Amino acid sequence: MMLRHANGVLTILAMALAMTGACAQTPSKPESVAPRVHPPTSIVDEIMKLADVGPDDYVIDLGSGDGRIVIAAVQKYRARGGFGVDISPMMVEVSNENALKAGVADRVHFYERDLFVTDVRDATVVTIYLLPSIMGKVERKLRAELKPGTRVVVHDFPFPDWRPEKTIYVDSVDKVKVTGFSISQLYLYRVPR
Repeated sequence: MMLRHANGVLTILAMALAMTGACAQTPSKPESVAPRVHPPTSIVDEIMKLADVGPDDYVIDLGSGDGRIVIAAVQKYRARGGFGVDISPMMVEVSNENALKAGVADRVHFYERDLFVTDVRDATVVTIYLLPSIMGKVERKLRAELKPGTRVVVHDFPFPDWRPEKTIYVDSVDKVKVTGFSISQLYLYRVPR
């Protein structure tokens, strides 16, 4: 009788520990740091033009949403390839389906991954649409990892310390439906040589 009671107590204790996460073996999922909006096509085109994306480029989008930036880079601007990362498995699935539909799935891939553990060294262009609270940490990561000459285009929320090479303002009627206003700011940074 005593053994059965002890086993019951141990079972309850094990369940309580599991529920509190004390027995968890996997790290917690990263917090979302991206706005839950997709840039309109007109903004994507301006990002590509500002970065001067072409056939020699490999484009990485941090917080890639539905994949439209990397897909456009390869499909419309003829970049040789690229990938995007997002923490939402649903968005990663949608992005890979969109790449397949666009006929670029052989050169464009999307991954469910924390942007801070993502290797960005192969990029010639990095695109970012992330919340201001995280931009300092992203700035430090990119400046430490990217090769000199790599272009970085940031949508709406600039880096706190890195000064942009160029800033443009884009008026997009498409954005009103998503955010309630039409102006976007795009910042071009270049990793110093």
